[in-house]
Amino acid sequence: MSDSSSSSDAALTGVDFYNARRALWLTPRPNTPSYKPEPSSSRRKLEKVLNSPDALTNDDVWFGSTEKIWKGLSAGGRLKRRLPMNLVIKIIHSAWLRDQTWPAGEVAPDPDDELLPDLPPAPTIQPASATSSGISTPWTLVGPPEEGRDEGDEV
Repeated sequence: MSDSSSSSDAALTGVDFYNARRALWLTPRPNTPSYKPEPSSSRRKLEKVLNSPDALTNDDVWFGSTEKIWKGLSAGGRLKRRLPMNLVIKIIHSAWLRDQTWPAGEVAPDPDDELLPDLPPAPTIQPASATSSGISTPWTLVGPPEEGRDEGDEV
C-alpha cells in the first residue's frame, strides 16, 4: 500500500478495496503541480533513440539504453527521474519482444486512453452471491446492462 492510502483502506479487502482505491485514483489531487520541468539531456537522448524506426529490436538500443531501465523496473525498482508513459511502454514492449512475451510482428491496437467526457463511468464490481448459469464465478458486473446481456448476468 502506498503512503497516501488512508488507514481505513487497511481494513478493506477484495472488491471493497478495489472500489475504494479506484475512487482515489479517479479523484484529482488539488496540490499536484501542473508544471512540467524541461527534460534532461539523458531523457532527450533516450527519446531520440526510442523514436528510431527499429528501436524495439535494435541490440545497440537495448544494450546501450533500455536494458538497464527494464531490469530496474522488472525488479520492482523506481525510476530516478520521471519518464513519460509512452517511453516506458516502448521499453516494456522491447523487453517483451526479447523474451517472446510479445509475439514478433504483432501490432498493438490504437490507444484508447483519451478520456471522453460523454462516456458513463466504469461500473464497480461486487462479489456474486449466486449465479444464473450454474457456473460459479466470484464477480458480477454492476451497472447498466449491455446490449445482449440481462442485468445481473455474470461477466
